[in-house]
Amino acid sequence: MAEGRISRGKFLRFGGALGVGAASASLIAACGTGDPGEAGENGNGEPAGENGNSEAPEEAANGEAIAQESEVPAGSAFEFEDEGEPAVLVHLEDGSFVAYSAVCTHQGCDVSYSEGSATLDCPCHGSVFDPASGGEPTGGPAQNPLPEIPVEVRDGAVVRA
Repeated sequence: MAEGRISRGKFLRFGGALGVGAASASLIAACGTGDPGEAGENGNGEPAGENGNSEAPEEAANGEAIAQESEVPAGSAFEFEDEGEPAVLVHLEDGSFVAYSAVCTHQGCDVSYSEGSATLDCPCHGSVFDPASGGEPTGGPAQNPLPEIPVEVRDGAVVRA
Protein backbone atom coordinates (compact mmCIF):
# COMPACT_ATOMS: atom_id res chain seq x y z
CA MET A 1 0.00 0.00 0.00
CA ALA A 2 1.34 3.45 -0.88
CA GLU A 3 2.26 5.83 1.91
CA GLY A 4 -0.50 8.42 2.72
CA ARG A 5 -3.33 6.20 1.46
CA ILE A 6 -5.93 4.43 3.54
CA SER A 7 -7.82 1.27 2.74
CA ARG A 8 -11.38 1.37 1.49
CA GLY A 9 -12.60 -0.27 4.74
CA LYS A 10 -10.94 2.35 6.94
CA PHE A 11 -12.33 5.11 4.74
CA LEU A 12 -15.88 3.73 5.06
CA ARG A 13 -15.57 3.30 8.85
CA PHE A 14 -14.24 6.86 9.19
CA GLY A 15 -17.09 8.23 7.03
CA GLY A 16 -19.64 6.30 9.09
CA ALA A 17 -18.19 7.67 12.34
CA LEU A 18 -18.38 11.21 10.97
CA GLY A 19 -22.01 10.66 9.95
CA VAL A 20 -22.96 9.34 13.41
CA GLY A 21 -21.21 12.31 15.04
CA ALA A 22 -23.03 14.81 12.81
CA ALA A 23 -26.39 13.13 13.47
CA SER A 24 -25.75 13.16 17.24
CA ALA A 25 -24.84 16.85 17.18
CA SER A 26 -28.03 17.61 15.25
CA LEU A 27 -30.15 15.66 17.72
CA ILE A 28 -28.58 17.41 20.71
CA ALA A 29 -29.12 20.82 19.08
CA ALA A 30 -32.76 19.97 18.28
CA CYS A 31 -33.53 18.83 21.84
CA GLY A 32 -31.68 21.74 23.43
CA THR A 33 -32.75 23.00 26.81
CA GLY A 34 -36.15 24.21 25.73
CA ASP A 35 -35.32 27.66 27.06
CA PRO A 36 -37.39 30.04 24.93
CA GLY A 37 -34.85 32.74 25.75
CA GLU A 38 -32.36 30.97 23.45
CA ALA A 39 -34.36 32.15 20.47
CA GLY A 40 -34.35 35.72 21.77
CA GLU A 41 -37.99 35.62 22.77
CA ASN A 42 -39.85 34.98 26.00
CA GLY A 43 -42.07 32.27 24.50
CA ASN A 44 -44.82 34.74 23.59
CA GLY A 45 -43.01 36.35 20.67
CA GLU A 46 -41.82 39.26 22.83
CA PRO A 47 -38.14 40.20 23.14
CA ALA A 48 -36.45 38.42 26.00
CA GLY A 49 -34.53 39.97 28.83
CA GLU A 50 -31.25 38.64 30.15
CA ASN A 51 -32.83 35.58 31.74
CA GLY A 52 -35.07 34.69 28.76
CA ASN A 53 -38.12 36.50 30.12
CA SER A 54 -39.23 40.08 29.77
CA GLU A 55 -39.62 40.01 33.57
CA ALA A 56 -38.26 37.70 36.22
CA PRO A 57 -40.89 35.11 37.14
CA GLU A 58 -42.47 35.39 40.57
CA GLU A 59 -41.63 32.72 43.14
CA ALA A 60 -44.74 31.34 44.85
CA ALA A 61 -44.89 29.49 48.16
CA ASN A 62 -47.98 28.03 49.81
CA GLY A 63 -50.43 30.80 50.65
CA GLU A 64 -48.40 33.49 48.87
CA ALA A 65 -49.81 35.45 45.95
CA ILE A 66 -48.73 34.39 42.48
CA ALA A 67 -50.49 37.31 40.81
CA GLN A 68 -53.43 39.64 41.26
CA GLU A 69 -56.57 38.54 39.40
CA SER A 70 -56.55 41.83 37.50
CA GLU A 71 -52.99 41.22 36.21
CA VAL A 72 -54.00 38.10 34.28
CA PRO A 73 -56.91 38.72 31.87
CA ALA A 74 -59.14 35.80 30.88
CA GLY A 75 -57.54 33.84 28.06
CA SER A 76 -53.98 34.67 29.11
CA ALA A 77 -51.24 33.25 31.29
CA PHE A 78 -48.63 34.35 33.82
CA GLU A 79 -45.24 32.67 34.28
CA PHE A 80 -43.93 32.10 37.80
CA GLU A 81 -41.71 29.70 39.71
CA ASP A 82 -42.97 26.94 41.97
CA GLU A 83 -40.34 25.49 44.30
CA GLY A 84 -37.66 26.84 41.96
CA GLU A 85 -39.17 25.25 38.84
CA PRO A 86 -40.89 27.05 35.95
CA ALA A 87 -44.66 27.14 36.21
CA VAL A 88 -47.56 28.83 34.47
CA LEU A 89 -50.82 30.29 35.80
CA VAL A 90 -53.65 30.27 33.23
CA HIS A 91 -56.81 32.35 33.49
CA LEU A 92 -59.33 30.24 31.59
CA GLU A 93 -62.08 31.80 29.48
CA ASP A 94 -64.68 30.56 32.02
CA GLY A 95 -63.06 32.82 34.63
CA SER A 96 -61.32 30.12 36.66
CA PHE A 97 -57.57 29.89 37.30
CA VAL A 98 -55.38 26.80 36.93
CA ALA A 99 -51.64 26.37 37.30
CA TYR A 100 -49.23 23.74 36.03
CA SER A 101 -45.59 22.91 35.97
CA ALA A 102 -44.19 24.44 32.78
CA VAL A 103 -41.86 21.46 32.28
CA CYS A 104 -43.02 19.22 29.42
CA THR A 105 -43.62 15.63 30.50
CA HIS A 106 -42.02 14.33 27.29
CA GLN A 107 -38.40 15.53 27.48
CA GLY A 108 -38.38 18.35 30.03
CA CYS A 109 -38.46 21.44 27.79
CA ASP A 110 -40.39 24.49 29.02
CA VAL A 111 -43.91 24.91 27.66
CA SER A 112 -45.49 28.29 27.01
CA TYR A 113 -49.06 29.50 26.70
CA SER A 114 -50.47 30.11 23.23
CA GLU A 115 -53.32 32.63 23.38
CA GLY A 116 -54.45 31.76 19.85
CA SER A 117 -55.18 28.14 20.69
CA ALA A 118 -55.51 28.50 24.49
CA THR A 119 -53.03 25.65 24.93
CA LEU A 120 -49.66 25.07 26.57
CA ASP A 121 -47.22 24.24 23.78
CA CYS A 122 -43.77 22.66 23.88
CA PRO A 123 -41.39 24.17 21.32
CA CYS A 124 -38.99 21.21 21.35
CA HIS A 125 -41.06 18.30 20.03
CA GLY A 126 -44.53 19.74 19.47
CA SER A 127 -46.41 18.43 22.50
CA VAL A 128 -49.62 20.36 23.22
CA PHE A 129 -51.45 20.40 26.56
CA ASP A 130 -54.98 21.59 27.35
CA PRO A 131 -55.02 23.69 30.53
CA ALA A 132 -58.83 23.53 30.67
CA SER A 133 -58.71 19.71 30.85
CA GLY A 134 -56.27 19.08 33.66
CA GLY A 135 -53.17 19.71 31.54
CA GLU A 136 -53.86 16.60 29.45
CA PRO A 137 -51.75 16.19 26.29
CA THR A 138 -53.76 16.72 23.10
CA GLY A 139 -50.96 16.41 20.57
CA GLY A 140 -47.33 15.52 20.12
CA PRO A 141 -45.30 12.80 21.80
CA ALA A 142 -46.10 13.59 25.47
CA GLN A 143 -48.22 10.88 27.09
CA ASN A 144 -48.67 12.33 30.58
CA PRO A 145 -50.45 15.51 31.71
CA LEU A 146 -48.54 18.44 33.13
CA PRO A 147 -48.39 18.29 36.94
CA GLU A 148 -51.07 20.55 38.38
CA ILE A 149 -50.28 23.17 41.02
CA PRO A 150 -53.22 23.87 43.35
CA VAL A 151 -54.32 27.51 43.31
CA GLU A 152 -57.24 29.52 44.64
CA VAL A 153 -58.39 33.13 44.61
CA ARG A 154 -58.25 35.01 47.92
CA ASP A 155 -59.03 38.72 48.26
CA GLY A 156 -58.33 39.41 44.58
CA ALA A 157 -55.06 37.49 44.50
CA VAL A 158 -54.35 34.06 43.01
CA VAL A 159 -52.42 32.07 45.61
CA ARG A 160 -50.79 28.68 45.76
CA ALA A 161 -53.11 26.54 47.88
